[in-house]
Amino acid sequence: MRTSNPAPVHTGTLRRTHCEEPAVRKWCSEIVNRARVSANQGSRFPAITTACPLVPQASLATDVSLPQTLCSRHAMKSLSSSSCDLRQIRRHVSVAMLWMLLVSTTQVLPGKSTAADTPGAPPNIVVLVSDDAGYADFSFQGSRQIATPHLDAIRRGGVLCQAGYVTASVCSPSRAGLLSGRYQQRFGHEFNIPPKYSETNGLPLSEVLLPAVLQKLNYRTIGLGKWHLGYAPKFHPLNRGFDDFYGFLQGARSYFPLAPPTRLNRLLTNRQPAPEQFDYLTQELGTRAAAYIANHAQQPFFLYVSFNAVHTPMQATPALLERVPKEISDPRRRKLVAMTLGLDDAIGAVTAALRKHKLEQNTLLFFVNDNGGARTNASSNQPLRGRKGSPFEGGIRVPFLVRWPQRIPADSTYTMPVSTLDIFATAITAAGHEGQTPNPLDGVNLTPFLSGDKKGRPHQRLYWRKGNNLAIRDGDWKLLHYRGGPPRLFNLATDQSEQAELSSRHPERVAELSAHLNEWNQSLIAPRWQGLRNRRNKSRN
Repeated sequence: MRTSNPAPVHTGTLRRTHCEEPAVRKWCSEIVNRARVSANQGSRFPAITTACPLVPQASLATDVSLPQTLCSRHAMKSLSSSSCDLRQIRRHVSVAMLWMLLVSTTQVLPGKSTAADTPGAPPNIVVLVSDDAGYADFSFQGSRQIATPHLDAIRRGGVLCQAGYVTASVCSPSRAGLLSGRYQQRFGHEFNIPPKYSETNGLPLSEVLLPAVLQKLNYRTIGLGKWHLGYAPKFHPLNRGFDDFYGFLQGARSYFPLAPPTRLNRLLTNRQPAPEQFDYLTQELGTRAAAYIANHAQQPFFLYVSFNAVHTPMQATPALLERVPKEISDPRRRKLVAMTLGLDDAIGAVTAALRKHKLEQNTLLFFVNDNGGARTNASSNQPLRGRKGSPFEGGIRVPFLVRWPQRIPADSTYTMPVSTLDIFATAITAAGHEGQTPNPLDGVNLTPFLSGDKKGRPHQRLYWRKGNNLAIRDGDWKLLHYRGGPPRLFNLATDQSEQAELSSRHPERVAELSAHLNEWNQSLIAPRWQGLRNRRNKSRN
């Protein structure tokens, strides 16, 4: 309740020498005078709880800007001349200072915001990426071999996008598309970066990445795990919008400590080499992610955790292998299952930290895989055709979860095609970005679609290109050119496994989709580097 003499609002910036501010000097004198009265009465500073003209009641803390500290030197100098007991005076001034501190800390200071579970607060944004996982290798995707309870909980709390796509069928360009919100072929990032140091090979600096946009919106931006977007210093995560980084630059490395690591696969804390002191890298990434959440719970944060699980090398701890069902006999498959269990454990550490710090309700969380499951890790993409490196569904269609309890209904399913391109637009819109982005985005804001506020398709068409592998999805129709061969047409509404080739029955559809694909292809630039020939990808498709 306001007093009859409301305290004036101090709208200027307080200088460090508080007693040079007229209002503060008067306020310090008021505290001194009331301390004398309080000391003489032997009471616990009663005057401060009544109508002091310059100290607001606690109920007014949200609309009054208090001085940040009491000038104790001024107060004690004045009090020392009084006839009251100095110990009593010190005690009462200390009580006054504590009262002021408690009131002032209830305010949200200008320019600062929190991502607590309160309506209207900017959400935290978490993007979790697995590596080379199979489409069918999670229990929320129907696996009966691999129990992933923490990912299942995310699915129950959010939405499963049944037609979720990445922009590339291999690791590095897929990440480039996700973090830029643009088809990576627009800036020449078409292939995996070769695994050797280069000053030129990397995600071009002309592209403004998602963390850089969020950084300008006062988000703390944290990157963990696999980078794979350039090895030279100019491509380093801290030069692309991240405030903090722990991970490695190359596309793969051991899950156990290396002695010694190489320049490209060594672990880094920000820019400095990090000690190889951990038990299992997947677990370490989950632990560090949880610690970052704890350390930055009072500020909106963007947390990007790019796990290298379940990419080769196939490595798991004995404890994880013990949890693999005995009926799985294939040694490679057993390791794949164990690594997936470790991945789910690490994701559980992240979600537990969000719950512990009461951030879960207002955190926009994505979980995606970077491309289809690889032949080299015994993963399963059933019922899809193809694997990593392929333009068939098994190479580009991935597990895709989105959770934001304050905005998106729980335990829902979305069937329209969506893309990792959309993560950028969805995230910056949720964070409050207004106006144009530095480069035009190919993704869209998914929130109104996933919440049910907006009908229709987020994308009428999605496109892919990797060398002479090209594809387009237009509605339920998909046209692809595999290894430069003739066009193949499929209707995904009735044939998601791409078994019934329909080009001869629908030549007009082939012509229509080919025209759209050619138009898009002409808008792209040539690759900035050539990818290594993937000799392992000789599967029959």
